[in-house]
Amino acid sequence: MMDKLGELKLRLVDCFVQREAEITAVLSGLLASEPVVLVGEVGTAKTALIEKMAQLIDARYFYYLLTRFTEPDEVLGPLDINALREGSYVRRTEGRLPEAEIVFLDEIFKASSAIRNILLDIILNRRFRNNGGYVRLPMLALYTASNDISTDIEDAAFYDRLTVRCFAKSVSEDAWSELIARGIMLEDMSMQPILSVEDVKSLQQMVIQRFHSMTESEILGVYLDALAALKQRGVKISDRRKIKLLKVASAISVIYNEDVVTRDSLAEALKFTAVHDEDDVRKVEQVIFELGLSSFYKHIQKLQTVTSELQNAIKLSSSGGLDELRMLSAVCSKASVMASEVPENPRLMPYVRQLKSAVYKAENILERKKTEIFG
Repeated sequence: MMDKLGELKLRLVDCFVQREAEITAVLSGLLASEPVVLVGEVGTAKTALIEKMAQLIDARYFYYLLTRFTEPDEVLGPLDINALREGSYVRRTEGRLPEAEIVFLDEIFKASSAIRNILLDIILNRRFRNNGGYVRLPMLALYTASNDISTDIEDAAFYDRLTVRCFAKSVSEDAWSELIARGIMLEDMSMQPILSVEDVKSLQQMVIQRFHSMTESEILGVYLDALAALKQRGVKISDRRKIKLLKVASAISVIYNEDVVTRDSLAEALKFTAVHDEDDVRKVEQVIFELGLSSFYKHIQKLQTVTSELQNAIKLSSSGGLDELRMLSAVCSKASVMASEVPENPRLMPYVRQLKSAVYKAENILERKKTEIFG
């Protein structure tokens, strides 16, 4: 089963360019059975990613784009008129959320208060009210998306219940050709299931067992230190999320086929679960480095240092002379070598991608300046 899970992740990575973090977030929500929110610009493959994942686990899928005018009937199903005439309040749920195993609700913060109240019960209890009683839902995972985080105080409690948070960005310029090639391929690609729904349920049970064993884990002390450090930096984490974060860490450790929850899995869970917005992501990364939570933190620090150095050289070159161009060329060469020497590991990919994007930009500037100077 673990081989199938690994194949599922690789298939998604092969389909979507520069979406490693989003894929890990989506899979951690699936295995932890916790709601996920993808925040990002329009056209950053949020819908396509969830849809392809649903196909790869052969799950019943429900998608709906929410607006402030969306009625509960559109999501839960219309009332059965014949039953209503007989005094029964029954919904016809065929093809709607109550019968789906993977649910994706787009533009979640545009939903009406009526929809939001229904979703709170669905998130907390995996049930909905029908015919005078509660019906259990077969839902494996709930996914939501938004272009922005709501700043409305009334949305705070709802947003807190969206356990896994991932911020999607557009593909960097150096990968546009790869993006187009894969996008064309995806248009006609038929996805054969890799995992079954029963497989997913078994993996979810594995996560639950690992989560329950966290009270005896050595990692718990490190986690408490991280929470204290984040509090000092102004990162607010509700009591609910402090617990849910360990469940997400358990799921990530299963995704990476680890025997127990490691510091690396805890570090990734912090970046997905402890954050409120993108500013918090940077604060979380600082704590990860300071506490040595990531076994790759030395590589990450070097990558970030050289990336920053190269970005500064790019700025100076825009209005500088030959000396600034020579400096840019030297830093660009150093960055290219570093990008090729970094160990291949999915946890390092986002940082390598940032460096390669800066190298691509620097090389374009050097080529243009060379043409301007020498013709």
